Formats: sequence, structure tokens, C-alpha cells
Amino acid sequence: MKSDPSVVSHFTTSVNRYSEHIPPQDEFSMAAFTSLADKQLKVLEIGCGTGHRLEGLATYYPGFVLYGFDITPAMIHTACKIRPKGIGFMIGDCLQIPFDKGFFDAVIIYDILHHLVGGDKKESDKLREAGFRELLRILAPLGLIVFEEVCVNRKWRSNLILWLSHALSKLHISIPVLNINTDVVVNFYTLDELKETINRLNLVIVECEVVNFKDLGRWISTFGSFEYHMRYVLKRG
Repeated sequence: MKSDPSVVSHFTTSVNRYSEHIPPQDEFSMAAFTSLADKQLKVLEIGCGTGHRLEGLATYYPGFVLYGFDITPAMIHTACKIRPKGIGFMIGDCLQIPFDKGFFDAVIIYDILHHLVGGDKKESDKLREAGFRELLRILAPLGLIVFEEVCVNRKWRSNLILWLSHALSKLHISIPVLNINTDVVVNFYTLDELKETINRLNLVIVECEVVNFKDLGRWISTFGSFEYHMRYVLKRG
């Protein structure tokens, strides 16, 4: 089981955007570890891109052992050049993470699961679930998940976005003003689906933050809604 190769295609072409225009440091992930600052945690970021979030963690928590994992070789090659040498970067697929069960004390995963797509909604949902279970496999029993996912508020919107993104990807069409990028196929959770998944996997919400992007482009691209970025700190129940 492997991720769709279109993910690599898209993020290879956009690697300069992630390295040259560095986003502000993510305060949510930094704050998630405040009570553990004196520990020597092994932390993996899945889908680390060029590693800016891990560089922030290395500054705040110098005792942490940090790893970055991404499917796009260009992202990892760039991260190795511009980030601190103490971070262990590697190329790989989040459906097949080459670490033993329970190896990590914490896993960070931001906006990755919606890129796990198959030929239809049913297959895509299975891949997304497999990605979630794989990160749980490598997480220690008392470990933390620092998690963000894009959600919409109705299932029909999620289905339509998946279908439309498949169609536009085949035609290599992008509409940047509507946040539609070349070769990107997405399968967003609904708010209810994500809540049900968290409960089904016996996870407990430690912290939650909701960011709702209310601009015209996102309203159009989500068919009369707005996308929600759901940020959680989770642990096993």
C-alpha cells in the first residue's frame, strides 16, 4: 500500500515556496510539549516538508531527538541543507514508516492524511485510516500526537471536492485563487468523520484549536462552506 504519486509531483514543484517563504513558527505544536521540556523525547514529524517546524522544536527543546519524514525527495534534500544538522531527515511513505512499534514518544502530522487518496471515496477513506493507524503503530503507549487536518462540514462537500480534484488533476489544471493546485487530489474529513475516527481509535483530546479560513476562494472551492483546520493534541485513552 503506497501513497498516490501525484503528492510527490505537486510538492516537488512547490519546494521553493516552502523553503524561501518560511511560515511563522507554529505556536500550537511548540506549546504541546511545554510540560515535557525537560524530557529527552523522540519526536517524528510525518510530512515535515523542508523542516521549519522541527527547527523551531530544536530551538525550544534542545534535549529532544528529532526526526523528519517526507515522501518528496526534493523536500528532504532541501531540509538537509538548510536545517540544523542534529535533525534526522529521511524520505519515505507515511503508509510504510520504517520504525519499530512504539519507537516514538510523539508524532507530529499536519495536513497529510487528506492527501492519501485512491480511485474513489471508499478506497480513499481506507487509505486515510491506514495512515492514521500507521502513525499509531510507531507511537509509544503514553505518546502524544500533535495533529492538524482540514475538514469540511458536510459529507456531500467532501465527496464533491474529491471528485473535482481527481478530475482537475487528470487535466493538470490549477486554480490558485481557489486553492486548487496542480496534481493535488484531496479527501477531506468532515467534522463528524474526524470526531468519530478519534473516538473509534480510543484517542483522548488533550488540547484542541479550530482555525476557520473565511475567504471567498475557500468558500467557493468548498461549495458554499469554509474549511476548518482542526488542531489537536491527542493521546491514547
